[in-house]
Amino acid sequence: MLDWSALVRLNNQPEYFVLVSVGTVKGSSPREQGAHMAVFPQCTQGTIGGGNLEFFAIQHARELLNQQPDQAPFHELSQHSTPLTPRFDQCCGGLVQLVFEKIQPMQCAWLDQLTAFLDPDCDVGPTSSAAHHAAWLFSDLTEKTRTLLLTPPSRDQLQRESNRTALIEPIAPRALDIVIFGAGHVGQALIQNFQNLDAELTIIDSRAEQLAFDCPTHVRKICTADWQEYVRRGTDRTYFLVLTHSHQLDFELTEAILRHGRFRYCGLIGSKTKKIRFNRQLKTRGLAPSQIERITCPIGLPEIRGKSPAVIAVSVCAQILMLQSAAAENQSHPNVRTVKHV
Repeated sequence: MLDWSALVRLNNQPEYFVLVSVGTVKGSSPREQGAHMAVFPQCTQGTIGGGNLEFFAIQHARELLNQQPDQAPFHELSQHSTPLTPRFDQCCGGLVQLVFEKIQPMQCAWLDQLTAFLDPDCDVGPTSSAAHHAAWLFSDLTEKTRTLLLTPPSRDQLQRESNRTALIEPIAPRALDIVIFGAGHVGQALIQNFQNLDAELTIIDSRAEQLAFDCPTHVRKICTADWQEYVRRGTDRTYFLVLTHSHQLDFELTEAILRHGRFRYCGLIGSKTKKIRFNRQLKTRGLAPSQIERITCPIGLPEIRGKSPAVIAVSVCAQILMLQSAAAENQSHPNVRTVKHV
């Protein structure tokens, strides 16, 4: 998936590419507002929904790439509105606005700023810090410019001229942050399910042989018995999954996660009986009922029956995606807004 972190990684390569973004969506569309795709001469990263819409986007992006600029750097920001009708060989019935930007990574100011914002340790652009909790990519489609803002766009910025169209994208982590304790059969099956999603994956086990399975390079495999550090790193968007080879370790991890308190999901593998036993022990250790009730055990959707690792993994994946969707709907702002002032 092409999220903001993936865009930052593209900033380190010298090749031109075209960033295709989904702007306004009216009616049904294959992808949501804010979806991105990077188009290179020989490959693509991400998707805006496939089908003829994506074929058109790739074709147009490569036409932009084939244009020879008179002088470097070459920058282009343009938009196209496409009806998704049978005439276009798609039947979604909606209208999609696509935004195209030809980027030379080493000379793209807003991409440098984004890199600095998301990676405080980098030496590109202005100094960032952990204090920056939000930013907005403000795209003036009339002036064909993009700027990274650390405060929300003001009314003056939106009303400088009539007939101005602006695309505003909040810069916030969209990827699932998933930390799995235990690399047994279920842990490995979970990695297989999550690895193709927009997810930051960490799997931790003290047994090196359990981590010898093949997986993509973006999956972090940590061999350690010092798990406390990874609990402390949890944020309000972290999904913890506790499924180790030891019930005592499961208990210690669960207690530490609940005491830390910063997580979106604490999933504990086991039965209802295990949950009752753990609840009783946690209560004697001084945890409040409001803390204990945040445990999800058994894990997965109750409607999906089956105890094989593959079935459990699919069920848990579906459960987490449902929670993530609900959280996204409760956000105070959409991923993308297109504002037109007339």
